[in-house]
Amino acid sequence: MNLRQNAAAVIENSHGLILACERRNIRGAWQVPQGGIDEGESAEEAVLREIKEETGIDREFLEIVGRSSKVSYLFPHTVSWQSNKGKYDGQEQVYFRIKIADSGWKLAEKTEEFVAFEWITKREMVRRIVPFKKECYVKAFKELFGEDYGN
Repeated sequence: MNLRQNAAAVIENSHGLILACERRNIRGAWQVPQGGIDEGESAEEAVLREIKEETGIDREFLEIVGRSSKVSYLFPHTVSWQSNKGKYDGQEQVYFRIKIADSGWKLAEKTEEFVAFEWITKREMVRRIVPFKKECYVKAFKELFGEDYGN
């Protein structure tokens, strides 16, 4: 099984809400910022780079405060073909809990990856995530926040 190494950002504001992003290529599909870890890059470097690329938020406004163990999922056949032409069977991810400063940063209106952003509860994020990623979110959120958001 060929899994893409990936880092995901659970960005949390001072109200305990997390940043949800609606995908450009699949309207109605919400997720946290995430992306592949490049060769020679640490997972921490990758997650901060992906946040900048996908949201426009600079790393100076972010603080990594937690890290999950690795979790993985397999792509459904149609997603695998659309997203990577069959190169990977799925992704092995590490999720980072990241606190964002109360002010000074600017969120992009739209990016190459996303068309909308919302601050939502963790439970709402788990509700919105596509089914094949749900178990990963539940496991990572339990590790990062100490609560079960799967029910």
